[in-house]
This record gives sequence, C-alpha cells and structure tokens, in this order.
Amino acid sequence: MSTAMNFSTKSFTPRPPDKGAFPLDHFGECSTFKERFMECLRHSGYESAACRQRAMAYLECRMDRRVRPATPARQLMANEPLEKLGFKDLINEKSEEKPEK
Repeated sequence: MSTAMNFSTKSFTPRPPDKGAFPLDHFGECSTFKERFMECLRHSGYESAACRQRAMAYLECRMDRRVRPATPARQLMANEPLEKLGFKDLINEKSEEKPEK
C-alpha cells in the first residue's frame, strides 16, 4: 500500500465564503448596537423575532460606509440590501410611518 500523495496535480486557490463570514469588530464601532440587540434578546427570553429592529440596526452599522470624512469606511460587512437579509417587512413599516407631504 502506497501512502504517497501527489499534491502537484491540482492547485487549490482559497477564496472567502460568499456569506456568513465577515471581519470582527476589533475597534468596537458597532458594539453599542450589538449590546442593545443582546439586551433585547435577554429581556425577550432569547426570542429573536422580538428583536428584529435591533438586529437590522446592527447590520446597518456593519454595512455603513457613510462614516465621518476623516475616518476610513468600516467595511465590517459587504453592503447588502436589507430585503435580501430578511428585513423587507420592517423596511415597509418604516416607509409607512413617514408622513406624506
């Protein structure tokens, strides 16, 4: 039985996953939003549906590229439409709350 392996026949080029992995918030730029979400989870008995507004705010913070001009963009998460992340109903509620002129 031969245990020799030939690694030169295939080349492997690693690539990051499309979804589910993003840089950690090392500088705590979104920690306030995270703490509010975690507090809501604790108060609701870890029922995530009750805290969707805060989850959406946290994701918006991570995607936010509109930072002060002197500071670099956060780039903690790829900019993704909130509808694709499951918040379409909350976005519709926001638009209905705005009074029409």
